[in-house]
Amino acid sequence: MNRSRILAIMLVITVILSSACSSPQPAATPTTAPPAAGSPAATTAPPAADQPVRGGTIVVSHGQNVSDTLNQHTSTHTTSRMVAHHVLDTLTAVNPNDGSIHPSLATSWEVSPDGKVYTFKLRTDVKFHDGTPFNAESVKFNFDYTMRDDIRHGFAWSALGGTSFDRTEVVDSSTVKVYLKAPNAAFLVSLSDGGLGIDSPTAMQAGGEDYGIKTLVGSGPFKFKEWVKGDHITLVRSDEYNWAPDIFQHSGPAYLDEIIYRDIQDVATRIAALEAGELTLATSTEPMVAQLRGNPDIQILLTPKAGTARMYTMNLGKSPTDDIRVRQAIAHAIDKAALLGLPAWSGIGRVAVAPIPRNMVPNGDLSAVAQYDIAFDPAKAKSLLDEAGWKVGSDGIREKGGQKMVVDWAITAASVPQVEPVEQMLRDVGIGMNIRTGDFNFWISECEKLNYNMTLMSDSGYNTLFLLDEFWQSESAGNWQAYSNPKFDEYLAKALAGTTQQEIWNNAMLAMAETMKDVQGVNAWEQDYVYGASTALRGVAYHEIGWPFFYDAWLSK
Repeated sequence: MNRSRILAIMLVITVILSSACSSPQPAATPTTAPPAAGSPAATTAPPAADQPVRGGTIVVSHGQNVSDTLNQHTSTHTTSRMVAHHVLDTLTAVNPNDGSIHPSLATSWEVSPDGKVYTFKLRTDVKFHDGTPFNAESVKFNFDYTMRDDIRHGFAWSALGGTSFDRTEVVDSSTVKVYLKAPNAAFLVSLSDGGLGIDSPTAMQAGGEDYGIKTLVGSGPFKFKEWVKGDHITLVRSDEYNWAPDIFQHSGPAYLDEIIYRDIQDVATRIAALEAGELTLATSTEPMVAQLRGNPDIQILLTPKAGTARMYTMNLGKSPTDDIRVRQAIAHAIDKAALLGLPAWSGIGRVAVAPIPRNMVPNGDLSAVAQYDIAFDPAKAKSLLDEAGWKVGSDGIREKGGQKMVVDWAITAASVPQVEPVEQMLRDVGIGMNIRTGDFNFWISECEKLNYNMTLMSDSGYNTLFLLDEFWQSESAGNWQAYSNPKFDEYLAKALAGTTQQEIWNNAMLAMAETMKDVQGVNAWEQDYVYGASTALRGVAYHEIGWPFFYDAWLSK
């Protein structure tokens, strides 16, 4: 199995684990767009009349902050990347409001006409927290380390291109060239992710196997202080920091003195700690929003998830979902708008049109594929099932050739509230449901074996092409739907090799249209990440994948 395909599975694993309490993962094609008109943009604290002030400690919980290591060369955990990004600067920075790519540690870059060679000019005024200089040698050291064969390959290996990455060459102390074996349309975006943050080579060599556990040294706005496994991570402000990308609201050191990340995996316990004033910000879930809305000391922060829509995906290789008429009928039977009004959603999110949400595409424009979205129409669902030979039995469930039309679902226990409401909708057209639940390992195993008809699935990240490849490319290890469409593969390959935005997105849209015409599932809703925070917390910004970043953040007095 191709190693880059194996990494796709690892990335899905990371995301679903995070999803148990909310959801997040990798970076979309070179440009992404702000939320479509009328959709909730990132909600922040009420405008402050006073100016930002320096000082104070915030306490944050995203659940389990790190499941493996803070060493991003080997980590596969999304939250680890979001914590480490406060310590590790990146070569580029993406403005999540419009998808534009900005200088960070790299001041400029040139791309060869064939899209395989990137030449970066680097800042010359940056030092790591251990006092050693940032330069071209440190970039080469980091990239070489990520691609080593003798370490566990995590997100960073895949983000650099996996097997399509060739080598790094030092031109001079402030110039570095990166060679790829094949064009990678999302390379500059991937370089903005915390998973590709630049570590101090000196610190990595000194730390050995303890690097990422007992020490983490970058050049970012915060310094690593300690990680007590299973309890907390503490970061402190770097007073020397003076090279923030221009996507932020200020320059110079961060305002906050300290960030403490606490491990509180249970969402109810997390929210209780927030309401008790023990946390400044907590990752929440949609059903908890009603409780938070009644608290005058808590603000609710929403930001659109970068990644796929939340999808009720279908196995195209197992009866009865191997029949496109059945898949179409299921899609017609599910009232996506009604779902959003139920407690499991609390009105948060938007009805999805396509597998990639509006906030991931230029100008939020999905008009090129909207015609393939399947509208709620129970009468049409019944007609399609009749046409496919499924007749209503005495118990209201359809039958054909002695087989009951019972759709087998394999899901995690955490997904039950967002799957159970579908049961009555399907029963209304004569389709039964068998819901099997288990832990995360159960879910992964059933999906890998294609031992299901339907499941609830999504992934996170700002890289549209990666997401399309991960789920539906014929040879992808993450293709858990028995999906194979030569046209999709062709369009995706053209998008990946594209050198202009128009070429990339035209082909990406054509690829996405193929999945919709094939009814790979029900593209159910576009998710928002939900955070509860103290009203004293101001200036929270978000990474392009929707996680809070606290460089601009401050506490009102």
